[in-house]
Amino acid sequence: MRAAQRWWRWRRNPLRRRIDVLDAWLGLLTSVLLVVGTPAVGLSVASWSYGVQSRTMWEQQKTRHPVTAELIQDVPAPKSQRDGAAESRYPTKVRWRAPDGSVRSGETGVAAGKRKGARITVWILNDGRLTAKPLDHNGVQSTATATGMWAGTAAGTVVLSAAWWARGALDRRRLDQWAEEWAEVGPLWRRRTG
Repeated sequence: MRAAQRWWRWRRNPLRRRIDVLDAWLGLLTSVLLVVGTPAVGLSVASWSYGVQSRTMWEQQKTRHPVTAELIQDVPAPKSQRDGAAESRYPTKVRWRAPDGSVRSGETGVAAGKRKGARITVWILNDGRLTAKPLDHNGVQSTATATGMWAGTAAGTVVLSAAWWARGALDRRRLDQWAEEWAEVGPLWRRRTG
């Protein structure tokens, strides 16, 4: 009778049940965060990035202007061009007229194979300095999408890492509890020979 009472007490251990309940809640919480939270983080960050990039695009489009420039030197022809490879651009000296009428020169990337004297379009700031082409809508969208995807992936990684760590802690506690219970119940189940 005494062995049966110990076995029943072991079976109804409230700490063991609490660990199992916590484990079930952890699984549910992890699933909800992965299914709902991760996309929400990705969309929020993408929306924020889109707003920031859109403001930058409008600001750049107000301060940057295209002008025609003349090549001062030849652009070398490409040594080899693979099918589907991106067009190579080489730093080349060009000359253009600033908004104040002065002639300026500088270096910009030009497609391979252009000859001295050829006309190309370059982008300048209001004060006449060379600059990069302003952002366009496609650039804003691709940057916002990539930022959102990276943020969603990072959020998912954090959720999975935290769940893995918490599950490991629960498993260690569960194993310790089982070892304590077995130390109490195990000797009652052994056969005594002698």
